[in-house]
Amino acid sequence: MKYYYENDVIEQLKKTSQLIVFGAGNVASLIVECLRDDFYRFPLDYCLVSDTEVNPERVKEVPVINYAEAEGLVRKDAVILIAVAERYLSSAMEGLNSHGYRNLVPLTYESDLWSLLRGNIYRNERLLKNRLYLTVEEELSGCVEKTENTKIISYRTVRIYSVRSHADKPLNEDISRYSWEIPIQAGAALTNRRICEVCDNTGENISDKNKQYCELTALYWIWKNDTSGYVGLGHYRRHFEMDEKQLKLLAGSDIDVVLTIPIMDSPSVEAVYRRDHIGIDWEVMLEAVERLAPKYMDTVKRMQSGRFYYAYNMFIMRREILEDYCEWLFPILFYCEKHCEEYGKDGSRVYTLSNADYQNRYIGFLAEHLMSVYFMYHEEEYKIVHAKKHFIL
Repeated sequence: MKYYYENDVIEQLKKTSQLIVFGAGNVASLIVECLRDDFYRFPLDYCLVSDTEVNPERVKEVPVINYAEAEGLVRKDAVILIAVAERYLSSAMEGLNSHGYRNLVPLTYESDLWSLLRGNIYRNERLLKNRLYLTVEEELSGCVEKTENTKIISYRTVRIYSVRSHADKPLNEDISRYSWEIPIQAGAALTNRRICEVCDNTGENISDKNKQYCELTALYWIWKNDTSGYVGLGHYRRHFEMDEKQLKLLAGSDIDVVLTIPIMDSPSVEAVYRRDHIGIDWEVMLEAVERLAPKYMDTVKRMQSGRFYYAYNMFIMRREILEDYCEWLFPILFYCEKHCEEYGKDGSRVYTLSNADYQNRYIGFLAEHLMSVYFMYHEEEYKIVHAKKHFIL
């Protein structure tokens, strides 16, 4: 079988003497489900953990064993797929190395490889339903052929913004290849520290809402203050894997929207949101759509019962679509902001000290799912292509 993404890597993994997943939590469960899917059929023998006392006995029918139990069962040359959250990656690698395992493949939730593996699943799912799955590299390669012996003509201005914050941690990677990005400081109204020339607290803005709206305060600023023909939004740790030549080709292409490979959830998008976030917020979002944009309700139901959604509030899109999207999105978000706290007075939105800052970003989380609803609804109308995303660990 020929895979669209990472074909060589997948074939190598299938030929390894033994394939083991390290981890038994939510990330490992999702990755085991993906790799054991009929599309891949990876032969996974065990899920390895450091402590079986705090983990389930099985993950999707795969036995969970600890280091002691692995002696004699897991070969030292086995390929170990590290399926944990990014914050546990270093300690996981140290533990595996200390037990003599050297063939380690990070497959964390944000890893590029995991994104591409689920991309194959999503692409296959769409093709089985007779739906298109377009990629930016395929679509722009046709433009390259047409312009090989001519000057590339840009019909529209393309500006891709990269959201930054004064609280960002230093990056351990050279990002000079993304020099075409325009840094924009989000939440600039909440600090006197300036880290970017472009800030989201100038002109018409909602910069002071950044703690709840996250990168959406930058999106709002772009909507109200930028007039480019194509506009994009990325993050300081998440970048579209594109280059300047592709951006020039994009400007003269018939592509309407560029999105990243969707996130994969199990058993459903709604179930995972309710597990990881505040359930009442989802209820309010449904109410907001039903009241303000009722024709999208069938799409909301399709999104929440499915396994995939577009994440990160990342996109590149034509100006006309950006206008329509923001005019649709922000009234729904403002409704959610107004009613989530009100409806949660019974204690259903009470935060713990450990997750208060994270859960306070609920508007940003809801917007990711609303973006999926919007583009799922318009998928027959817009030419939507998918781009690879690079996450900086």
